[in-house]
Amino acid sequence: MYNKIRHKKADYSLLSFRWMSMIGAVMIASMLSACSLGTDQKSLCDLKVLSLLIPKQTEQVMASGSIETIKALENSQTKLKDALAVIQKDYSNDKEANQILQDGQEISANIDILVKNSKQINHLYDLRIATMDVIPGIQAEYNLMVDQMARDNYPSTQVVVAKNQVFIAERILRSLTNMMENDEFSRSSMEDFEADLETFNAYLKAQLEGNAELGVNKITAKELRDSLLAIQQDTDEVLKAATIDLQKNRDSLMRVFLASQDNISKSEDLFTRINRLEMNSH
Repeated sequence: MYNKIRHKKADYSLLSFRWMSMIGAVMIASMLSACSLGTDQKSLCDLKVLSLLIPKQTEQVMASGSIETIKALENSQTKLKDALAVIQKDYSNDKEANQILQDGQEISANIDILVKNSKQINHLYDLRIATMDVIPGIQAEYNLMVDQMARDNYPSTQVVVAKNQVFIAERILRSLTNMMENDEFSRSSMEDFEADLETFNAYLKAQLEGNAELGVNKITAKELRDSLLAIQQDTDEVLKAATIDLQKNRDSLMRVFLASQDNISKSEDLFTRINRLEMNSH
């Protein structure tokens, strides 16, 4: 039986998403530099491009919370504030312009929330990568153990324990996915993730050490123990990433997800309002 199976597909797909997002952001940034200079129309042009750029950068921040993505978003925030200042000066009595100012200020406030909580976002990224990386290998290893235990005539109760670990591992991955599905932070999924991870680790330790309370016998066969030790090493990676203490940071993470979603919807509104203001100015 092989010692450990590792799947890197999760890393590659996430990195591909980040690269595609970065390329899109660079293209939009080039549009920003193309805005005409020296007029109030430049500020409107800047705002229009920023209304397209900021949602992309928000997605990049939410994907990793890295220093590079945070700096890029902060740079756009500075440009946003500069453009809003010009709009406030040149369109002081315009109703549409006043709404643009309000939307822009709310977007800037959302950026402040993302920047302030970038460390928590980065921890979530590490947790997602660690979990998606090791769970498929853990499940494959346990499936091989189930086959081996059945061939070696282990008690059916002990085989069921190993088989249940495959299902618990699947629940761990599903809870993490649901927690961030559709960019909504789910408290119940967060609690499910932590409970399933705790249960999985408890039964893994029981298989290695024995636990009469859980009804789990200590596995002594060398080949099976080697598999369990490999699984334990992978599980430790997830546990290490989970030290963010999701419950402790629940409120902060909720604000982050709400701010990211509000940035996307407010940016769409901002783009529409700028178009209307441009039409009314002609």
